[in-house]
Amino acid sequence: MQADYTQMTSVRCAVCGADDAELVWETPLAEDDHPELGSWFTCTNTHYGRFGRIVRCNSCGLLYRNPQEVQLLGGYEEAVDPDYLGEWPARRATFGLSLRQLARYIRPPGSMLDIGCSAGFSLRAAGEAGWRATGLEPCHWAVQQARSEGLEVVEGTLEQHPFSPGSFDVVTIWDVIEHVKDPLDVLRRAFDLVRPGGVIGLTTMDVESLAARLAGPRWLHMMRMPLCYFGYRHIERLLLEAGFVEPHRHQHVRVLRSGYLASRLVAAGDGVASAAGRVTQRGLGHLLIPICLGDLMAVFARRPA
Repeated sequence: MQADYTQMTSVRCAVCGADDAELVWETPLAEDDHPELGSWFTCTNTHYGRFGRIVRCNSCGLLYRNPQEVQLLGGYEEAVDPDYLGEWPARRATFGLSLRQLARYIRPPGSMLDIGCSAGFSLRAAGEAGWRATGLEPCHWAVQQARSEGLEVVEGTLEQHPFSPGSFDVVTIWDVIEHVKDPLDVLRRAFDLVRPGGVIGLTTMDVESLAARLAGPRWLHMMRMPLCYFGYRHIERLLLEAGFVEPHRHQHVRVLRSGYLASRLVAAGDGVASAAGRVTQRGLGHLLIPICLGDLMAVFARRPA
């Protein structure tokens, strides 16, 4: 049975727990325009500028969506995203850059768990880098795609996982932490799974970056999928509260296929969309373009030995 994404509930700040927030932006979700609501929860969805109600916590400054879906997990479990499968070359390059940053703190060989691995591109890249990688993913379609490639993926969430404490040298959470209702709980569970002396790595958007502040509600990451928009200070606080130490921040570079980038700009109504479209029309849609606007961050921290 398809999850009912229209049921919403009010939530507290996911960083400090305060229930005191002020409205920042609000847009309609326009659900009637998209009867296949699972499309809201795919990696390649183009529902830009439709994010509901964004508030700012008056205690810690976190921006977050409020209210949020009651049955949020069902959206990810039911999502089907065949367009994502064509993005392997770009995702491979992106994960390769993140894995090279990770290598500053811990090197393979070793065991890795990637939380929210989708169709397994992160696992393939990690395997190429020398890691023994396992994935955890709630989306049934994505799990089947990953397993068809011979990748080791457990279907489910951290609350349901079968792993023993300290099972992994590294836990990664690439572009996932902003999508969960309780990020501190996720990081605490990740802490339990990392061996003493092991490392956690995550990537997410930085809402306090110059690019994000200049763009405001037109920032391309303003969508329904993210629940929280963190600054580095929020991620640092959550990691330390979860028990990790020595957090380090890096710029996160995302590599996009030029055709994919053009489709994003068209969907967002950007003024350069027509020029981007001409790039793809000339057969250049498979060029890989590194994007670094300073509005994405990679953060690595260690579990004390």
